Amino acid sequence: MPPPRPDLPGITVAMAAHDAEGFIAAAIRSALAQEHAAVSVVVADDASRDGTAGTVARIAARDGRVSLVHCPVNLGPGGARNLAFAAAKDDWIAVLDSDDSFLPGRLARMHAHAQQQDADIVIDDFISVDAAGQILSGTGLAARHPAGVLDLADWLRLNDMARAKLSFGYAKPLLSRRFLSKHGLRYNESLRNGEDFHLVLEALAAGARLYFTGEPGYRYTRRAGSVSRRAQGSHMRALLAADSAIAARFSPAQHAAAAWPLAARRRNLQNLITTEEVLADLKAGRPGAGAARLARHPGALGRVAGHLAEALRKRIGARA
Repeated sequence: MPPPRPDLPGITVAMAAHDAEGFIAAAIRSALAQEHAAVSVVVADDASRDGTAGTVARIAARDGRVSLVHCPVNLGPGGARNLAFAAAKDDWIAVLDSDDSFLPGRLARMHAHAQQQDADIVIDDFISVDAAGQILSGTGLAARHPAGVLDLADWLRLNDMARAKLSFGYAKPLLSRRFLSKHGLRYNESLRNGEDFHLVLEALAAGARLYFTGEPGYRYTRRAGSVSRRAQGSHMRALLAADSAIAARFSPAQHAAAAWPLAARRRNLQNLITTEEVLADLKAGRPGAGAARLARHPGALGRVAGHLAEALRKRIGARA
């Protein structure tokens, strides 16, 4: 372990881990390899059923910068991160998923932006890779918005859940621990999807200054079976409830600024819920029930048609 460097910014990397034995070591290595920052890593093992805890414990025994905390039961990513946040000692906290990784120099760059922009939260862009580490095609967040300060209305607009739009909620933030503590902010543990978006939304409602660097610094793994891979109706309904709870605490000025993007997000979330329910009806041989749902929420028709067309293309491709 390298000697402590008091001249470097102290950053705790908070990681929730569930059944991550096969890839968590690479994620931790990417954090410990960050240059020009004094990095510590706190892993919250979220009641894993495999050897995740043992893998982390062995790394921690070799490197004192790594520590392990145990969730008593499976809490989900938000609950596990809350435990990791509670164990953080540094001025800044960076979120890292157990199957993702940081690009070299990421944390130092983000901290420099935080100092230059007087920001409480910094987010950057990411590159998407498959489980084998191969870069996937597609545009990043910077294609949707240039670098700069984002306000509450921007954040809602950039996370409106519209079909085929990449949401900024995928970005993993660097957060001021002082700001979080001052305002009593923590992850909403009822959420199993969109929890990062909601923590940032809570912070913006509390007056945080958010800066988007526009630079890719995070490697995001698109892995089949991950929590964020496919929407579930219960998860989306929890997001709707969380949206309403936060909106109830908006100031009058925030309500005025957020009214349109919040309404658009709610419509798109409802369409997503309806889409998943209709697809489930069709899969179960209940086309009449699916048609009735679409009649109640016709805005979901485009999503449903898109999913069915994709499924048809895959079936044709498999037969070719």
